[in-house]
Amino acid sequence: MARLRPSGFGAARRSSAEAAGFIRFWGPVVLYMGLIFWFSSRGRPDVLSATADYLLHGTEYAGLAVVSVRAIAKRLFSGLKVAHIAGGTAIAVVYGMSDEWHQLHVTGRYGSLADVLADFVGASLGGALLAAVSALNRTEGETR
Repeated sequence: MARLRPSGFGAARRSSAEAAGFIRFWGPVVLYMGLIFWFSSRGRPDVLSATADYLLHGTEYAGLAVVSVRAIAKRLFSGLKVAHIAGGTAIAVVYGMSDEWHQLHVTGRYGSLADVLADFVGASLGGALLAAVSALNRTEGETR
């Protein structure tokens, strides 16, 4: 059965609030992905040449997993479900794969399976960290 949507000022206000909520939670994900794309479109800065590539990838995609989990769960650090963490981690991993493909088409850059693995490990560690913090918050709430 089709749901009737209310019309008028209340519906417009609700629609505006939903849009603001969407931007609040998914805006950082889109911005983060945009920054990754932008940096991947350029050569590696000299300042980063002393840092192991797998550490850069791991940190980068741990951060993407965190903001993605936040967007899915609409919260961070408490009340996270396995589906929130798995979804956010999957978003980060798939984006990492697409970024490596993107780098295959950028002069002076290359894509590699080792980088995809580092992205996966970083995203997984970001998700695991959130799971641990969420579990600690849940345990502390039960003991109060």
